[in-house]
Amino acid sequence: MSCAQPAEEGSWANADPNTRSLTKAKIRFICQDQILNGQPYPPGPPFYIHLWGSCHPTDCDWGEVGAESVDIDGRIYVYGVFHQGFATRHVYADMSAHRAGQLWIYTWTNFEDPSRADYVSQDWFVRQ
Repeated sequence: MSCAQPAEEGSWANADPNTRSLTKAKIRFICQDQILNGQPYPPGPPFYIHLWGSCHPTDCDWGEVGAESVDIDGRIYVYGVFHQGFATRHVYADMSAHRAGQLWIYTWTNFEDPSRADYVSQDWFVRQ
């Protein structure tokens, strides 16, 4: 078995320099092309997503979470979950079918406080 570098891997900047959403993304891939004791090796998730949000005066570092590939209606996404205390953010990333060469990130924010409305954001990124 061998691993091909996924197109989503790399460092990305939001295509809109004036965004008030996510500003940067970094996606890492760990090739798990071996099996040890019935489990993929090396252990851990195959992907890691690191995100930064628009804040002032500097961007907010969301940190890095483990991620995996998920198939939704025949399309493969890199999926990770950011638990931020006040909210849980479900992040889906893939190469945009609508903007060639750009990474598309869909984020669903689910607030812990039921009085705050959940929301969705979509951002397009260019490779840095």
